[in-house]
Amino acid sequence: GAAAQFPVGWLADKFDRRWVLIGLSASAIVVCMGLVVASGTSFGIVFLMAALFGLTTFPIFSVAAAHANDFSTPEQTVELNASLMFLYAVGAIFSPILAANLIANFGPPALFAFISMAHVMLVLFGLLRMSVRPTKVDKTGYKYMPRTSYIIGRLLRQKR
Repeated sequence: GAAAQFPVGWLADKFDRRWVLIGLSASAIVVCMGLVVASGTSFGIVFLMAALFGLTTFPIFSVAAAHANDFSTPEQTVELNASLMFLYAVGAIFSPILAANLIANFGPPALFAFISMAHVMLVLFGLLRMSVRPTKVDKTGYKYMPRTSYIIGRLLRQKR
């Protein structure tokens, strides 16, 4: 997943971030459906599909945050990013509960079927928003946002 951050960030800086998000979500749909089909087959195929899943899904938050920051004023940046992190945290709290229930009731492939449906909604929402509002021409630079704690981030910065 981290390996995709920089090439995807480069694409997000060169092209409309919404198209990049739609492309990532469309790719995630294909990979998730591949995981549903590959479930129960060879370990190697499932492992490869899981790696592709990470490559297509991990950069989504960073690109979406960059897109949101394109439309915020400097005074709104802190509140915007705090809200994005809060929503991310809410998803991190409730997603395992939902995932456990899906797997318990319908089996492991149901998790990726559900995730693919969430990406279908993201694609549709992205297309809807593109018809409602044009993108900003002057974009902020893409910044890689690793999923780590504040303390780890500080330790990594101190080593530079």
